[in-house]
Amino acid sequence: MRSPHGWSLLWLPLAVVLAFFYNHQNALGLEPVAKRIGREGNTAALVIALGYLLFLAWRNKDKLLARWVILVMLVETVVYLAIKGATWGINIKHHTYGLALLPRPSGGDGGFPSGHTAAHVCLAYLLTERYPKLAPLWWFWAALMAWSRVEAGAHWAYQIVAGAVLGAAVCLTLGKKLSPPPRA
Repeated sequence: MRSPHGWSLLWLPLAVVLAFFYNHQNALGLEPVAKRIGREGNTAALVIALGYLLFLAWRNKDKLLARWVILVMLVETVVYLAIKGATWGINIKHHTYGLALLPRPSGGDGGFPSGHTAAHVCLAYLLTERYPKLAPLWWFWAALMAWSRVEAGAHWAYQIVAGAVLGAAVCLTLGKKLSPPPRA
C-alpha cells in the first residue's frame, strides 16, 4: 500500500463488516476472548504504546512528539466525552434520567460512540506516523479492538463505526500539521 495509513482501509472496514454481519454478543462464540481484548488488551496497549511514545519523546528531548501524542489523545477523549455526555442518561435505582439515547446492547447507558475504538484508531494513527513499516500491525490491532466490542456485547456495530470515525476525524484534523517526522 502506498500510504502506511492505507492499512486502515483494509482492516477497519473488515472489522465493521464482521461487526454488522455478526451484530450481537457472542456471535462467533468468542465472547470470553473479546472481553479479555476489551479489558486487559485495551489497558496494556494504551499504557505500553502511549508510554513508549512519551518515553521516546523524553529520551530524545522531542517536545513536538510529546505534545502531539498528548494533544491527539486529549482531544479524542474530550470529544468522546462530550458526545457521550450528550447522548447518555443517568441511571439511578432502575430509572433513567436524561436523554439515554443510543444505549448499549444490554440496554445500559453510554454506548455511543465506542471509546475503545476511537482511542485505538488514534493510537494506530500515532504509531503509524512514527513507525510506518509496522502499519499493518497497528491497524489490525485497532480493528481487533473494534470487533471485540461487538462480540463482547459492549456495543452495537454502528457505535464502533462512530468511534472509528471520531478517532479518524481527530487524527486527520490534527494530522500532518502537528505530526513529527517518522522513524524507521
